[in-house]
Amino acid sequence: MQHQIAQIRTEIEAARLLVYNAARMKEDGLPFVREAAKAKLFASQVATNTTSKCVEWLGGVGFTKEFPVEKYYSDCKIGTIYGTSNIQLNTIAKLIDLELKNKQKKMDYNRELLL
Repeated sequence: MQHQIAQIRTEIEAARLLVYNAARMKEDGLPFVREAAKAKLFASQVATNTTSKCVEWLGGVGFTKEFPVEKYYSDCKIGTIYGTSNIQLNTIAKLIDLELKNKQKKMDYNRELLL
């Protein structure tokens, strides 16, 4: 169980750093949409994984209203059910595609200059 707790703690720290990085980029006036989408996607995945593990650790009582983990688990699953994760993945994919197209244009331009 120690390894599972260590893994979850590491994932939570990583999610927090992704969120902080996106916030820093926004404050600095830099493009931040891709980083924000990555942070939202990863943080929601970590939240779902974490609450799922907590329910497992509590056993059958993890699904009872006596423990707040039941509500946390339900709240986390809503993102998957309503497609929030898919929306973030679409945003990330579109921005990666745009970035690659821009790099290709720069490479083509530089190649023309050399000719």
